[in-house]
Amino acid sequence: MVQLSGVRRDSITHLPILEDFRKNFFITVGRLRYPVIVGINIKNFKYFNQIYGFESGNLLLRRMADHFCFLNPDCRLASRIFGDHILVLMEAYAPDEIGIQEELEIICRDFCREADQEFTQTHIHISCGAHFVCKHDRQFDVILDRVRYAQKESRDEYKSSVVFYSKQLEEKILCEARVLPMFEQALEDGRILLYLQPKFSVDEQKLIGAEALARIRDREGDILAPSYFVPLLEKSGMVSELDRRMVHLIVDAMQDWMKQGIGLFTVSVNLSRLDFMQEGFLDEIIAYIQQAGVPERFIEFELTETVFCENLDRIVSQIKRLRALGFRISMDDFGSGFNSLDVIGLVPADVIKFDRSFVLHSLRSKTGQEVMRSLMEMFQRIDFEVLCEGIETRDEEQLVRACGCNQVQGYLHDRPLSVQAFTEKYLYP
Repeated sequence: MVQLSGVRRDSITHLPILEDFRKNFFITVGRLRYPVIVGINIKNFKYFNQIYGFESGNLLLRRMADHFCFLNPDCRLASRIFGDHILVLMEAYAPDEIGIQEELEIICRDFCREADQEFTQTHIHISCGAHFVCKHDRQFDVILDRVRYAQKESRDEYKSSVVFYSKQLEEKILCEARVLPMFEQALEDGRILLYLQPKFSVDEQKLIGAEALARIRDREGDILAPSYFVPLLEKSGMVSELDRRMVHLIVDAMQDWMKQGIGLFTVSVNLSRLDFMQEGFLDEIIAYIQQAGVPERFIEFELTETVFCENLDRIVSQIKRLRALGFRISMDDFGSGFNSLDVIGLVPADVIKFDRSFVLHSLRSKTGQEVMRSLMEMFQRIDFEVLCEGIETRDEEQLVRACGCNQVQGYLHDRPLSVQAFTEKYLYP
């Protein structure tokens, strides 16, 4: 690292403070052929401090400064900007993002391995955002924002510790930044909408249930699909707010149907892993359903295997509680993951929903059809109902029926409809 005289240094890491890093940044960049600025921080550093205390946290920060800065032969300038966040200006030997990414991955991996050996009660992860500084980059704060965009993506990405800035990444993050306030305002304004997609019996060609799907009406009146907002709500931890509202909307619709003398049918709604981890969430929605007088057997909770990635015992016990109260449980997206059979063997459920991609792949060959037929026979033998999602043609419907599935959902029968449209089309005599 370039030795600077007369700079003020952080008392813990002995790195220059941000103000002096900023003063020397463009001077140092001008001497480098391929300058790369890298932002580094430790994921869940607060958790480390809780386990080991602040003295050990400071020791880890010093080790971090040594590893990424003082002992890094490519480091030319560095600073601790706050907390566990360090900026490193490195010199690359070619304008090669992949090469630098691989080099940084090795540096991160070595640091994490050494830290884990010393601090055995935690597992250290590094977030690392990088940006090649070009001759057009003249504003330090803009450069710093780009590093932060890449770091934010790195925090959400567990396959890789290192993410490079791109314009597409910036646009994605800015879009996400708009979605959360938009969702919160939509909650407040009553612009979260309930849509229903019918489920059909193949043999009788009649309605047997529906899946509840969320939509948002924006301020311009456009209807936003779940793909626009659900992944971000899951990532931000706000998905439980959506799930709670969806349960309320379903129950309210069922109350209206009962008042009109319309017979109820099963409606399924998604629950996320966070719903099971949030204290009191299940108690709240159970109370809302029971106070409304909606029989539990008409509510089906859909779960994906990602629900069971952690705290399996706790989640399974809560699912057993739901079933004991009379609610139905379905396992969604069977065939889309790697551990579906493992999960199904552990989780008490009523329905297995075959994912569309798995269904289409299986239907392409006689062997695939035989595999699907065998799976369906096995599930039905142990008292699971089976439903195939995403059925779009009559041929697909007949093929899955030949494999043993009598329940389907998909555009062949209908797209998701607003509650009013669904009621008028399927429930009025």
